[in-house]
Amino acid sequence: MLRKALVRAVLLCALLDLHSWWVQSCSSSCICFKEVNVFCFSKTITEVPKDIPLHTKELMFLETSIDIIENKTFGHYQGLTKLVLLNNKIHYIHENAFNGLHYLKDLEISANPLSELNVFLFNGLTELQKLTITYNAIHEIQCGLFLSNKRLEILSLQGNNISRICKDAFQNQVRLSELNLSSNDIRSFPVGLFKPLQKLKILKLSNNQINRLMPDIFDNLLELKELSLNGNHFTNIPRYTFQSLISLEKLNLMGNFIKSLSHEVFSTLSSLSMLNLERNQLRALPLGIFDAMKNLTMLSLGGNRLQSIPDNIFSSLVKVENIVLSHNQIEKLQTNAFHGLESVVHLHLDNNSIDFIDNNIFSQMTTLRVITLHQNQLARLPDGVLDPLYNLHTLTLHSNRWVCDCSLSYLVKWIKNNQDIADVSETECAEPLHNQGKSISLLRIQDLGCPIIFDFPQIQKSGLQVPKSSPANPCTYTLKDGVLHFSCELIICSNMNIQVDIVQESYQSNFSHNTTNIQNICTVTKLSFLVTQVMK
Repeated sequence: MLRKALVRAVLLCALLDLHSWWVQSCSSSCICFKEVNVFCFSKTITEVPKDIPLHTKELMFLETSIDIIENKTFGHYQGLTKLVLLNNKIHYIHENAFNGLHYLKDLEISANPLSELNVFLFNGLTELQKLTITYNAIHEIQCGLFLSNKRLEILSLQGNNISRICKDAFQNQVRLSELNLSSNDIRSFPVGLFKPLQKLKILKLSNNQINRLMPDIFDNLLELKELSLNGNHFTNIPRYTFQSLISLEKLNLMGNFIKSLSHEVFSTLSSLSMLNLERNQLRALPLGIFDAMKNLTMLSLGGNRLQSIPDNIFSSLVKVENIVLSHNQIEKLQTNAFHGLESVVHLHLDNNSIDFIDNNIFSQMTTLRVITLHQNQLARLPDGVLDPLYNLHTLTLHSNRWVCDCSLSYLVKWIKNNQDIADVSETECAEPLHNQGKSISLLRIQDLGCPIIFDFPQIQKSGLQVPKSSPANPCTYTLKDGVLHFSCELIICSNMNIQVDIVQESYQSNFSHNTTNIQNICTVTKLSFLVTQVMK
């Protein structure tokens, strides 16, 4: 699949060039464009054509039936600067096949059934700057293979079956800036393999079978900026593995089996801007592990087994904009869990077991724009918890255990006031029974069964005698199953006016009654009424 995609991409680029430049036939089997570029693609081609112009600068063979590259096949094209052998049937290349190509700068041999590279194959290619040998069947990199290629800057060996690399394979590659060994069968590296690569900027080792990292494996890589170790099999990282990587900006450790980390493992990575620890087996984060990362902007911890977030664990990450904590086992978000994240824009907390959020958790995170809280165990949100987030534009809340009673009134009101922010299309009530399955966005405040707040009557003394046994708490009420029972014992000395206002979202109704005390003394009068909610 990867090979086909690669071929199609190259073919597309070539065809675009063909449409843009004058094209002519320059060989019985190939075509020319830009006068010195030759493009050969046909299943009928079984060997390199003899009539290719000698002044050719760039030569490409794509999807031909060539299976063998003979001795000095390209020796006549001494001005050649680029040679591509992509998705052919090549299974053998003679050790002198590239002899004479003194000006070759870019060589690609990809997507062929080639299983072996002769140790002398690249001898004489002293000007070579880019070498791509990808998606073949190479199983070993021998000592001396790149001995003559001192100007090499980019070396890609991705997608082969490499399981063995000679410890001196890169001893002359002092100019190498990018090395790609991804998608092979490498389990470990010989001691000192990368030591000569002092100019290396990018090192890709992802999707191998690496089960152990030696503490000094990356020593001397002082200029390395990007390191990919994702998709391997190691379970821990020695404390000083990264200590020499003082220029590192991107570190990808996703998809391994890391169970724990030392608090010093990243202690020298002050230039790091991206750290990916997704899909490991981390259960806890040691305090101080992120303290050196003053320039980090992206941190991903998703897909681990974290059960809690220690207070102040992120306090040094003042530049982080994106933090992923999804797919863990986090249960509670305490007050200081996110202390220090003053620049965060995206916060992903979905697919955890969160059942508690402190109401001050977001108080200093005013830059937040996106929060994902779906697929948790939330029953309610504390009052005011979302109020500091005046830059928020996306909030996901579905698939929780929302209890739609009066404790949810803050969230219901907030959603109604921020309908363009909250993604509540699938956010439904889990309890109580009469609200179960209802969409939170459609709830009314009265659906939540909140108690009615009263201004209790004050006793107005007007010189009349007040009974000695005045009630201490004049009014009480109970609320059960949507029925409010309101009861008062009031001291009436003259007149009492009773007025009940019922305010709903679309209308208001009221009831009033006046009673008069005709006696000469103040008397205790009992008042009782019911307010019943009729469910439709």
